[in-house]
Amino acid sequence: MRMHSCLHMLCALIPAPVTGGSIQTDRGRLDFDLTDPVNKETLTTALNALIQADHTMTTQWITDEELDAQPELVRTMSAKPPRGSGRVRLVNFEGIDLQPCGGTHVKSTAEIGRVRIAKVEKKGRQNRRVNVVFDD
Repeated sequence: MRMHSCLHMLCALIPAPVTGGSIQTDRGRLDFDLTDPVNKETLTTALNALIQADHTMTTQWITDEELDAQPELVRTMSAKPPRGSGRVRLVNFEGIDLQPCGGTHVKSTAEIGRVRIAKVEKKGRQNRRVNVVFDD
């Protein structure tokens, strides 16, 4: 839950589509459709500031049709939102990130704890991989 929620914060800081990702207990990564380099120290500072600001997480539901009318809500290019029941759950980190998601999350960003960008890798002409670890 902590790392999954952390990756939502990372999405909020990097304004680019997500092309892939992986979540494990103590680390995670997201790949972004991005040509520009990413500074890991600057990103670590910004990510921890978002986390420490203690933003509340809430959920809401919209219909499949409402999601179709708001394609900008979907940040991931490869993983599609969970659909099929006629409605889709939106995860909302107050003022930071709003997107469809079926995963587990913390109730507040402060529960995530300190993190660190361990590595930023160039994975192709338009792909940057950002690796995050807990910095406990």
